[in-house]
Amino acid sequence: MEIDDFRRLFYSVPSPYLVLAPDLTIVEANDSYLRATMTVRESIIGRHLFEVFPGKPGEPGATGVRNLNASLQRVLAERRPDAMAVQRYDIRRPDGSFEERHWSPLNVPTFDETGRLAFIIHHVEDVTEYVRLQRAGVAQTREVAALRHRAEFLQAEIFARAQELQRANEELREANAKLAASQARLMRTQRLEAVGQLTGGVAHDFNNLLTAILGSLGMLETAGVLAQPGAQRLLDVAKRAATRGARLISHLLAFSGKQMVRPETVDINTLIRDFHELLKRAVMEKIEVVLDLDPSLRSALIDPAQFQSALLNLAVNARDAMPVGGRLTITTRPTDRTQTPSNGDDWAPGQYSAIVVSDTGTGMLPEIRDRAFEPFFTTKDVGEGSGLGLSQVYGFAKQAGGHAEIDTAPGAGTSVTIYLPKAAASVQAAGEVERTAALPETAQQGQTVLIVEDDHDVRQTTIETFAMLGYSVLAAADGREAVATLAGNQRIDLLFADIVMPHGVSGVEVAKEAARLRKDIKILLTSGYPQEALTAKGADGVRYPVLSKPYRYQDLVREVERISASA
Repeated sequence: MEIDDFRRLFYSVPSPYLVLAPDLTIVEANDSYLRATMTVRESIIGRHLFEVFPGKPGEPGATGVRNLNASLQRVLAERRPDAMAVQRYDIRRPDGSFEERHWSPLNVPTFDETGRLAFIIHHVEDVTEYVRLQRAGVAQTREVAALRHRAEFLQAEIFARAQELQRANEELREANAKLAASQARLMRTQRLEAVGQLTGGVAHDFNNLLTAILGSLGMLETAGVLAQPGAQRLLDVAKRAATRGARLISHLLAFSGKQMVRPETVDINTLIRDFHELLKRAVMEKIEVVLDLDPSLRSALIDPAQFQSALLNLAVNARDAMPVGGRLTITTRPTDRTQTPSNGDDWAPGQYSAIVVSDTGTGMLPEIRDRAFEPFFTTKDVGEGSGLGLSQVYGFAKQAGGHAEIDTAPGAGTSVTIYLPKAAASVQAAGEVERTAALPETAQQGQTVLIVEDDHDVRQTTIETFAMLGYSVLAAADGREAVATLAGNQRIDLLFADIVMPHGVSGVEVAKEAARLRKDIKILLTSGYPQEALTAKGADGVRYPVLSKPYRYQDLVREVERISASA
């Protein structure tokens, strides 16, 4: 029942009710009270009770003001209801004269959520007629009993209504608290989604940069420049730096849900047991690693390498939170989510496997916990961490269709729970047969490749790579230009196209058009968003092979040779 419903009920109840503040000013009155006292609501609200209803001057028998004030003071002092005997309390008419009235009053305190007395509900029954009948000696037993019964009923009713009002207030406070928590979760989710979109775009651009760098370094190594003193050492430094950059970009892609995954239907408990020894070495001897694995745990469709990487990141974080040693516990259990998604939360109801990684370390402050999944957010000193470990865990869980949560408090350790959805029975293990383009058995003179790449530096590097392999090279800067080239008369044996392209024509669409226009053309795709490989399918539904950026010169050569050697 809403608060407005209680207000309408209060106004329309047939018995007189008055609501007083602790200082005895009038807060509210129902219609029955106004009729009984011949007053108007607007003229009494906010005024002191005894200013509105003073005692009748010169009437020694009218003790109502004194007695009512005493009763109200008892309620304030003792914090409990006070029932009064029948009181004479004359009411002033609008013309200034007084009318004799007799009342049966009851004063009931109500309290707020802190226990402070908030209001006094003053309930009266006009028993003037009863007193007159009693005086006249004609009061009937039946009428007296009816009045008493009515008074008792109304007393019970006021208590019940007061309790309902208190329950309504409590429910409203609980609803407000849930709303505030829900809004906070929504803001965190939206912030993570916004950061994920940003990091995905940044990772794509950096993958292009790293592709150009790694490809150029590979060609330099192949071109015989290593005869110069110190050249190999400098080349190795550059390659290590570029490879390290590629690993960081991989973590960013994991957070943004764009990491290349190779999902398999796996037994999670088995993966954890197989990884147990490596985890113990990662956290060192001063930390005990305990496994508490539920044998009824459900299988999950995940990338095993990504899952173990997530476990390793959590173990390393736990190790850093326990500098003097402690215990790292990995617990698994099946769990069911029955709540309907809300506030942008895409963690759908269903059956999940919960993997809980708990430590006995220092824990986190709430403001640290709320940002812990954000990329590059770290409390470690400069150079001690990239801030991408927990973001990889979050990205892995979300990309698998699950969720990740942190439960922590300063001095109470930290528990990170990964929820992974139950694998459908019909889902097959990863390892779909890729479409292998039947290029010539070896890259020979006379073979022509069409390179479709919108990034200028990557395109130039790729052109030079294929030229070194003996190919004649055609190049296009976007999908529309590539389709126009394919529609021409030039010989094209191999299409090598980036998947994400500008102007609305993707590399996959170029590949489908190439397969339609040129029956024998061979196709190899590439992408800085490795998850695009999941949608790189031809008209027959079989995947095209995809080379993920950033790739080295040697990676491209090996992939071309693999395709060339296939039937």
